[in-house]
Amino acid sequence: MTTAHKNHKFYMNIGLVDDQIAFAIISQIRLIDTKRLINKIGVVSGKTFLKIRRAVKDLL
Repeated sequence: MTTAHKNHKFYMNIGLVDDQIAFAIISQIRLIDTKRLINKIGVVSGKTFLKIRRAVKDLL
């Protein structure tokens, strides 16, 4: 995730996180160790998660 906006197919707007517009960087998707999920900064909605999944599948 990032707050830097770029008009590119690899950047997907996921809404507000800590009162800032956040973007998922689709090109940097990778397996995540569960230890990295200890300090959660937010949760995306199910609808947003499905959009991210579709965008990742389109890249494959």
